[in-house]
Amino acid sequence: MELIECVPNISEGCNSELIEQIAKVISSVSGVKLLHVDAGKAANRTVYTFVGFPESVVEAAFNMFEFVIKHIDMSKHTGTHPRIGAVDVCPLIPIQGISLEQTKQYAEQLAKRVGEELHVPVYLYEQNAKYIHRTRLEQIRSGEYEGFSQKMQSEGWDPDYGPHVFNPKTGASVIGARNFLLAYNINLVSSDVTIAKHIAARIRESGGNYTDMFGKKHVSKGLLRGVKAIGWYIPEYDVVQVSTNITDFNLVSMYKVYSEVQKLAIQYGTNVRGSELIGLVPYDALHNAGKEILQQKPSVANDTIQAAIQELGLQDVKEFTPQKQILEYVAGVL
Repeated sequence: MELIECVPNISEGCNSELIEQIAKVISSVSGVKLLHVDAGKAANRTVYTFVGFPESVVEAAFNMFEFVIKHIDMSKHTGTHPRIGAVDVCPLIPIQGISLEQTKQYAEQLAKRVGEELHVPVYLYEQNAKYIHRTRLEQIRSGEYEGFSQKMQSEGWDPDYGPHVFNPKTGASVIGARNFLLAYNINLVSSDVTIAKHIAARIRESGGNYTDMFGKKHVSKGLLRGVKAIGWYIPEYDVVQVSTNITDFNLVSMYKVYSEVQKLAIQYGTNVRGSELIGLVPYDALHNAGKEILQQKPSVANDTIQAAIQELGLQDVKEFTPQKQILEYVAGVL
């Protein structure tokens, strides 16, 4: 059975009625199962996770796009999370019985329909990217919504599909096939967001400029492969976070990321206070982290999943229930 996952990020995290209506649009398509809805008020952003047969997922995603661009006006949107459009990014991910190359074809179909039928400027990324400078999401999203009208006029920034003129109401969207990505945020015991930004620059693979604890400026080459990171403040939790995307949890575990952030936080005179996962997490990602923890701290818990939840502080600022957030449990695979 061929199954793919779709994880659209929508630029609305406050209007609960609209968030629920979008969920109903997705769920109304036969052959699709909505697994999770994760709304963030400070980010003003909601992440939907649904799986199904490839054709059904494409249909549900298109219907979602059509509904969202009618009901969200990006010219009035504010939030802490980087974004360029009402449907900011819409990745397709192979789950079962289908390759990444095959999933790429479905992403192309979706992008073409959204661009041509809904008149939304669409940029292809990850496996579907046609240009090396538009492979990573952060490359495309640089400048954000506020700077995108000018960006579209620059050489090399015509959209892959849709109008070559910026639409202030819809913004632009990013679509592509990719492997599973973990949206994983680590909380700091600090109100100083600059510390989170310095730590993010030091750990992310691409590196960046940072200032050490003595006030000396440096350029980091990046400590962790397969990790993207930014630093921000989340008012709803009243915490500063190092917000990461782990693009390959087999390459670097959540525990490795957590430990590295903790080590650097201590250098800056603070510490970590638990962490959170956005959306669903594959069983193996938690298992890998828990296994690594139990190798170092055998008495932490009785099993790998509980060890990961406890040691990473996944319930410190936000509820984490394995039956509701582990992908295989929610999808009924385990």
